Amino acid sequence: MNINFSRYDTLTTLLAGTIAALTIVISQPAIAKTPQEVASIAGPLTVQINSSLGDGSGVIIAKTGKTYTVLTVNHVVEKADVKYTVRTSKGKNYQATSVTRLQTADTDPDLAVVKFESPEEYPVATIADSDQAVIGTQIYVYGYPATGGLFGAEREPELSPGLVTSRPGNRPEGYTLRYQAVTWSGMSGGPVFDSEGRVIGLHGQGEFGFAQTSSGEVAPIKTGFNAAVPINTFIAKLVAAGINKSELKVDNTPPTSGPVSTANPQDAQAYYFRGLSLLDQGDAWDAIDDFNRALAFKPKYTPELFFNIGNARTLITAAFPEIGPTRGSNAIQAYTRAIEANPGFADAYYNRALAYLDNKDQPKAIADFQKAAELYKQGGRTSAYQDALNRIKQLQ
Repeated sequence: MNINFSRYDTLTTLLAGTIAALTIVISQPAIAKTPQEVASIAGPLTVQINSSLGDGSGVIIAKTGKTYTVLTVNHVVEKADVKYTVRTSKGKNYQATSVTRLQTADTDPDLAVVKFESPEEYPVATIADSDQAVIGTQIYVYGYPATGGLFGAEREPELSPGLVTSRPGNRPEGYTLRYQAVTWSGMSGGPVFDSEGRVIGLHGQGEFGFAQTSSGEVAPIKTGFNAAVPINTFIAKLVAAGINKSELKVDNTPPTSGPVSTANPQDAQAYYFRGLSLLDQGDAWDAIDDFNRALAFKPKYTPELFFNIGNARTLITAAFPEIGPTRGSNAIQAYTRAIEANPGFADAYYNRALAYLDNKDQPKAIADFQKAAELYKQGGRTSAYQDALNRIKQLQ
């Protein structure tokens, strides 16, 4: 069994140092930056990339004279006949003077470089070694989500914290930095920062997932996992991007805070995170065990625990349909517990609807898709809202 992820706006594609004074040195314990400090670093570096086709994000990585270089993901700027606008943190809009698409084949990483000219002064991002972002590493995704009815230039920036859940060796389009974090449409191309406020990746996938069965069928679910193209993948493409490494600000020192340890869990958080990591790597059985151990501590994030138990059971039955009815009542019960703990849990309604469908209970599936659509609309999740509506139309 494997779990894959699609982009936000392409659901149809898925479904088909030290301070010294004289000789006196005062050393203090190294402390990772707070989320507020990371956000203050991220804000001036991160830009909007807008066009008639949709909204995305990007990050300033170099400057030569008045020319700024922005790194983003290719699917934000993939159409050559479309004009793209860069909107900076100062509210200034600039036409892109050039777009270099590094993805020329399906096997290439989903990356692109956009340039714009401005007399204004903007900082350049510091890049770190993305190989240091191991499982359990703290990350922050920053970008301009299209939520709450705001689109294009109206969008406001958002910082979303998360933890790295897996580092697969190979994934389509180079998305080998995977994490659990809340992200939204419009954040594609936004930078992923480490705990020091250094860029280690470009966010670009999330929200929708599916289990691939042995028969080749696709069982779609919403997972909460997201993925980025690691910055080291971009470094390997500098020649194609027409950039010299000397133009970049690079700091490869290890982060001050180490990854969350799950070697010997002692509390709900450790069990929960280990369960997430196991689930992201496809080990659904052991993930359920860890989620149940986390539940025994009665943590505040009970809805998420039940939701992920439902996802794990869904993946198990999708991979091994012979063990019982597809998706089965266990997945339905888990999603129901998630909804009881959080009546506004849209993804739990959506996934439960899919489970009802597989149990041939069409009326309950339609009711859940309708509730999910209502909640998606309230939350500004445009793609998910439209998806739920489309499913209702198909069933009526």
